[in-house]
Amino acid sequence: MAENSGIKLLTYYLQKLKSFFLSKDILSFLLFLALSAAFWFVNSLGKEKETELSIPLRYVGIPQFVAISNNPPSEILVSVKDQGIHLLDYSKKHIRPLTIDLSRVFYQKGEILITSDQLKGKVSRYMQPTTTVLEIHPDSLIIKYEKLSMVTLPIQLVSKIETAHQHVLNNVLIEPSNVTVFGPKSVLEKLKTAKTELLDLKNITDTNSYVCKLKPINSVRFSAKDTKVTVFVEQFTEKKIVVPITDVNCPENLIIRSFPTQVEVTYTVGLSHFNTINPKDIQVYLDYNDLKTAKLSKQKLKIKSNTINVSNIRISPQEVEFILEQKKVGNTL
Repeated sequence: MAENSGIKLLTYYLQKLKSFFLSKDILSFLLFLALSAAFWFVNSLGKEKETELSIPLRYVGIPQFVAISNNPPSEILVSVKDQGIHLLDYSKKHIRPLTIDLSRVFYQKGEILITSDQLKGKVSRYMQPTTTVLEIHPDSLIIKYEKLSMVTLPIQLVSKIETAHQHVLNNVLIEPSNVTVFGPKSVLEKLKTAKTELLDLKNITDTNSYVCKLKPINSVRFSAKDTKVTVFVEQFTEKKIVVPITDVNCPENLIIRSFPTQVEVTYTVGLSHFNTINPKDIQVYLDYNDLKTAKLSKQKLKIKSNTINVSNIRISPQEVEFILEQKKVGNTL
C-alpha cells in the first residue's frame, strides 16, 4: 500500500511540473529570454573587441642543400582589435599558416633576420583590412642556416619477393636507380647506398610496378622520397642440355681427362628465355687445385652459371672419374 501511495504522489508532482512548463506564462518567459540572448549576441558582434590569435608559420624557399640550424618559432601570437563579427573569421578552423619566404642567395653559413617591421607588414597583409594589429610575439624572427654536403648514391632495394608456383623472378628494375643525398659531410662519408623500405611480395604471378619509399636517415635528406620498382615475373619451365666438362687452373704441361667427358644439365628458365640459353652459359668443370691433392680418382663437378636467366641447376652425373696426363712434346728439327 505504501509503495502504491509513493507512485501516485510522484505521478501527481510530475503532472504539476509538466503543466507548469507548458503554461503560457513560462513559454512567454522562455521566448523572451531567447530573443534577449539573440539580441545581446548580435549587438556584441557589432562592437570592437581585442583578442589574441595563434598563427602557425610556414617557411618556404629553402633549397634542399640548405638546412635550418636553429629552431625558429612554428607560430606567433598576435593581439588584434576588430568588430566581433570579423573576429569570428579567425576561428581555429579558419586560420591558415602565414608563409615566410626565405628565398635569397645562400652562403656557406649565415642567418636571416625578419625585422619587426617586416613581420608586422606580413601579418597586416595576412589579416582582414578591418583588423588592427596591436602586438606580435615574438616581434621578429631569426633563422640560422648552413649549407649541406651533397653526394649521389645508388638506391639499394630491400625486398622479400616470393613468386607463385611455377613462376620465376626474371628481373628487377629500379627507376631512378640513384638519388642525391644532402647532409653533414661526416654523415655522408659513411653512406654507401640509400636503402628502400622493405618491399614484401608473396605469391606474385605477373609483372608489376611498385612505389618504394626510401628509408629515412637522421640528419639526411633525399632529392626524392621514393623510387619506382618494376618486378618482372613470368612462368618457367625446365630444360635439359648436354654440356662438356672443362677444367680450370690446370698447368700447361698437364691434361685433365674425365670419364665421361660431358654431363646432362637440367635447369629452370623463364619462357621468354627458353630458346636463348646455350651450353656456354653454364660451365661444368674440374678444378686442378682440388685434383692435385685428391686421394680418389673420382671428383665432384663444379658448376658456374654465366647468365642470370637460369636457376635451380642440376647435373647428372654429379661426379666423374679423372686422370692427369702429361702433355706430349713434339720432336724438334
